[in-house]
Amino acid sequence: MPENSNNEIKNFLEGKYSPKGQEMWNKWYDRTDDFFDNMEMVQSDRSKLKKELRQIKNTNKVIALHYKNWAVAASLVFLIGLSVFFYQTSTAVESKQFAVKLGEHAHIKLSDGTQIWLNAGSVLKYPKEFKGDTREMYLSGEAFFDVAKDKKHPFIIHTNKMDTKVLGTSFNVQAYPNQTTQEVSVATGRVNVKSTVTEENVYVTPGQKAVFKSQDNKLQAFKDVPVNTISLWRKNIMVFEETPLSEVVATINRNYNVAIEVKNKNLNTLKISAYFKELPADQVIGLVCNIINAQYKIDSGVYKIE
Repeated sequence: MPENSNNEIKNFLEGKYSPKGQEMWNKWYDRTDDFFDNMEMVQSDRSKLKKELRQIKNTNKVIALHYKNWAVAASLVFLIGLSVFFYQTSTAVESKQFAVKLGEHAHIKLSDGTQIWLNAGSVLKYPKEFKGDTREMYLSGEAFFDVAKDKKHPFIIHTNKMDTKVLGTSFNVQAYPNQTTQEVSVATGRVNVKSTVTEENVYVTPGQKAVFKSQDNKLQAFKDVPVNTISLWRKNIMVFEETPLSEVVATINRNYNVAIEVKNKNLNTLKISAYFKELPADQVIGLVCNIINAQYKIDSGVYKIE
């Protein structure tokens, strides 16, 4: 088993953020019954190990396996040949990473014809060429996807809270890691969204969106989303709906590559609903201040709201 793959799954099992490690682990324990049914070497520890593996799956938390059981599990992985999968994953599929600077947008086209528009401060990790049964990638930030249709090879976007799965459609994913919500808004087609925290699963269609709320770890579907409002950021339009001031400030920072500091921390509890179209940063900040009855000044290049 290659060292890099070992490290990925080790990091995941230790509770560290490792999307690749989680993917490899999931592909293994999803087939646990098949593995045990075909192995004669595991006797007395078989039931206990299966129970502990199922506990990991049901709670979606990484827990410490009994040392002996973990040793048996590791042996199973090796003997059954999962190492071949790890080797192919780490060496055969060459991945690329695309990062968008603050204040900028980007557009890329994948090997299957899929087109992706990336918002400011976003990072996309994807294979140079798709191989295998699925088309998978990892997103931190926001992107609009126009996915090339391929019923035999589902297209999956992983974020740190959700998995979004489609066959061929267009939709927007907003998943900045520091925000309290993550959203998938659908323009065309049918999209499946699953919470990687609770395993909740919803389907959304045009004019609908799925929202994951970190506050209560709930994934919900909402209707009546105007399709023409999806991904307005591509036209340099910012839309806020009952958005906490802290996230409004973070969005302005990203989109304009400016520094904003809220001196009066009590203001962070306020929520804002507003629509800003192609305005310069100082005008947007001024309008936000008007909404929350505050003022700002510029000190050493930093917009300070108080």
